[in-house]
Amino acid sequence: MPSPEISNLTDYAVLWEAAALDDYGEPTVYYPIEIRVRWEESYTESADSQNTTQSISTTIFVDRELAIGSILWHGRLLELPSPVTGLILSSVTSYNTVPDIKGRVLQRTATLTRLSESLPLVVVD
Repeated sequence: MPSPEISNLTDYAVLWEAAALDDYGEPTVYYPIEIRVRWEESYTESADSQNTTQSISTTIFVDRELAIGSILWHGRLLELPSPVTGLILSSVTSYNTVPDIKGRVLQRTATLTRLSESLPLVVVD
């Protein structure tokens, strides 16, 4: 029986994990993979480090570490259109882990913010 931290991951998401910046300072991502998540929509507002208000629309529960700047789409990899256009994409803005009482299992959550731009064009292996 899976642990409670991962047993409720009933949704799917396509993940483009953040890689690095290219020679021109543009973000790069890895090829997309499908992961299991629990996707919870919520619409709240918070202030970032520059005290500007941003709308945080989604919290997800995952079974792996997610790099800040990674991009997710709520759906299955087989449903991903080619080329990737017209999708509602979200970027990971924060990632948190909470251990269980014995410190053996981690609950992993990430906060997503909708992207105003499209998926980065540069993809690395």
